[in-house]
Amino acid sequence: MIPVELYGVNAERCERLYDELPSLVRGMEDDDAYGEVLYSAKENNILETVERADAWANEQPFAWPDDVAMEVEMALRSARYPDVGLFEQLMTLDGVDAERVSRWAHFVGRVYPIYSAEACAALEAMNLPTPFIPDDIASYGVYVSRIEGLKKHAPAAGLPEIGLPRARVLQLGLERFE
Repeated sequence: MIPVELYGVNAERCERLYDELPSLVRGMEDDDAYGEVLYSAKENNILETVERADAWANEQPFAWPDDVAMEVEMALRSARYPDVGLFEQLMTLDGVDAERVSRWAHFVGRVYPIYSAEACAALEAMNLPTPFIPDDIASYGVYVSRIEGLKKHAPAAGLPEIGLPRARVLQLGLERFE
């Protein structure tokens, strides 16, 4: 049964994604820079993980006052997948958008997908309306639910076990899917 997050999906295209996914992500476990950030994340030092995630994405690091740093840390620590509501307050910070927050959440919790225009476009092509609007956390929430639906619906052979978060596997697969 197809989960509600995938209601209206082009089933043929979705099945083709699962068929091609193992080859689309082959070799991705060799991304040393990504793996270094992912596996060095420590629950007790979320702000260090945020800094590493920003460095990985070639983003300018932040120099926040203590109260803002605490707000960022608490939002990332308190969020419970797949809910993105606690991230909304982070969007009020200068230079912060849903794309950046998604990277932080991904590396901190390892379950949130990284928000990308290419993955959203692939979902749109599968008849799953998934807007890419970086200044709108609700659009990221839609993206999270679509990725979660793909994880739930994936056949055993369609989602390769390669030691990386399933959300990352699906995100990169969607970005490479034609």
